[in-house]
Amino acid sequence: MNEFSIDLLHLQKSYARPVLKDINLHIDRNSYLAIVGKSGSGKSTLLNILGLVERYDGGVYRFNGNLIRNHTDYAKLRLRYIGFIFQSYHLIPTLTCRENILLPALYAPKSKRRSLDALAEALDIKPLLDQSVLTLSGGEKQRVAIARALILDPCLLLADEPTGNLDPKNRGIIFDLLRREHAQGRGVILITHDMAAAKEADAVLELKNGVLTER
Repeated sequence: MNEFSIDLLHLQKSYARPVLKDINLHIDRNSYLAIVGKSGSGKSTLLNILGLVERYDGGVYRFNGNLIRNHTDYAKLRLRYIGFIFQSYHLIPTLTCRENILLPALYAPKSKRRSLDALAEALDIKPLLDQSVLTLSGGEKQRVAIARALILDPCLLLADEPTGNLDPKNRGIIFDLLRREHAQGRGVILITHDMAAAKEADAVLELKNGVLTER
């Protein structure tokens, strides 16, 4: 797995008003952080900036020591280093589970890909691979989405409310999976408004008034 680090220094982002005012954060493969905050506090915006989906307005973003400018080729870095897990799964309903999982692999060398069979076995979704995602329960959809996030062996998992739609049993399954992946040397950033979920992480940061503070 590639070494990686992210450093945010005095990062800022505004829309009609300032959302992120002074964000300072270091992330590497040893990080398992939960970021909490009220709705509208900017948690998803911060996650999107970390994941190179959204641009920032001011401050410094360094990826592996290199300054990330707003004209940087974000897509190549995302593909190589970052996996996303979303509350609403973002699976494509016209594709099978197998096709959904392998979709990111269409844009990367085959040598970069993890074994689909091994992932499916670990996530207990092997019997589901050739089914439509429309036939799955919420917990099954989330496990398929996690397999998709892991197929290119990312250094960092960014999880935006990954258990918000799940029952307690499936919440436990997902948290066990995240912990296991972290133990294998993967950084995990969990965005949530649920303090019980946040306690699964090694450290909890609160986003309030555009600033991150440790709880």
